[in-house]
Amino acid sequence: MTDLNMKDFEHRLVRINQMHAAGRSFEATDALGRADFDGARGRRRIAIPLRSIALVLAAVLLFKGAILAQLGAEGYQDKVAALAAGTLVEQVSAWVLHPDPATHQIAAVIKSVLN
Repeated sequence: MTDLNMKDFEHRLVRINQMHAAGRSFEATDALGRADFDGARGRRRIAIPLRSIALVLAAVLLFKGAILAQLGAEGYQDKVAALAAGTLVEQVSAWVLHPDPATHQIAAVIKSVLN
């Protein structure tokens, strides 16, 4: 009592679903289909904003250099030591603000410009 047309219809639906899952669809001859674009697209990668990271690092170095130029080496070291004796956030700030050779060079340039 099964309808032959219904079996053919269900078979066609299965075949269409398999074709769609494989990336094919029903396009005109010589037309670019979905499969042509899906394969070329590639996987998305998480982009690391290198320019933004570099700008933040440069801003931190300029900030450290400006403070060092304004306070002087002894005053700056006293402020960093006071931060190192504080809370966890202040200790992290002291580690970031610890003077390095680049900070000393930037401070020397800023001092020469301001004087």
